[in-house]
Amino acid sequence: MNYIKFFGKGVPNINLYGGKGANLIKLVKGGFDVPYGFIINTNSYKKFLESSEYSKQITELLTKEFNSKEILQHSTRLKSLILKSKIPEVVKDELKISYKEFRSGLEDHDSFAVRSSATLEDSNKFSLAGQADTYLFNNTFDDLLISLKKCWASLFSPGALLYLLQMRKQGILDSLINIKMAIVIQKMIDSEISGVLFTVNVINNSDNQMLINSTWGIGETIADNIINPDMIIINKENFNVIKMIIGEKEKSSKRNPEGTHTIFVDNDLESRKICSLNEDQLLQLYHLGKKIEKLNKWPQDIEWAIQSNVIYILQTRPITTLNDN
Repeated sequence: MNYIKFFGKGVPNINLYGGKGANLIKLVKGGFDVPYGFIINTNSYKKFLESSEYSKQITELLTKEFNSKEILQHSTRLKSLILKSKIPEVVKDELKISYKEFRSGLEDHDSFAVRSSATLEDSNKFSLAGQADTYLFNNTFDDLLISLKKCWASLFSPGALLYLLQMRKQGILDSLINIKMAIVIQKMIDSEISGVLFTVNVINNSDNQMLINSTWGIGETIADNIINPDMIIINKENFNVIKMIIGEKEKSSKRNPEGTHTIFVDNDLESRKICSLNEDQLLQLYHLGKKIEKLNKWPQDIEWAIQSNVIYILQTRPITTLNDN
């Protein structure tokens, strides 16, 4: 396989698997509960751009100098050309084989997520986290192909381009053409509870505290700032709860019963008033956070989901904002 690697068979390599993909491989090898999946590597992205009938126009746009006033126009043109381009047959052939193997490890009702994993994503110095798109609850091979191209195109969303422009001004990035995108395909966890665990308190930069945000349902309500989640601050040394704020948790993200992706539903008043995590779940997250931080030798921003009382680690990335507050 030149373009695809299952988590358990890979070796962490940001240039090949992007930040998110490399971190997932490390988590799997560390024995953590990570949803089953594979990575479409950066060679596939390179092959896709080179094989495109619009390759010349795409290359010109990726190497062209642009300023903040031109971002929207630049984004629209790049995304349009990428979405119109065809996935090369050599990549598609490997995808068919890998998808068949992937599906054999799932139940018939299981869906999967398609997530971006750029080479400039999830490093200790900077993070493109939240700039490129994720597509949840895909069900078919055709869904995968559509979401794959949308993920590649989302690398050049206006928000991502603005971030990349700032990186270029700081001398971190020479040209857009030097960024590569891998894509993570993961079994979808239809979570009852989900959230984010920071192994340091990112509000006050305290490295002897952990901060957890949690809510009911799928975690995109937190990632997209749709709701006010529960917030729990824990003493990192002895697990004492320092502070707990019950968020309003007005809505939950749920699987769309009529197709792909998600829908939002209103939470009942009772579930809004109580914490979405019990003490046992908090204790499990506490121990997982300490282990994952030790594995990566750096404070971590960990995305997790709970289904049938099992805590799954969806991704982990270094915290890059510790000196910003």
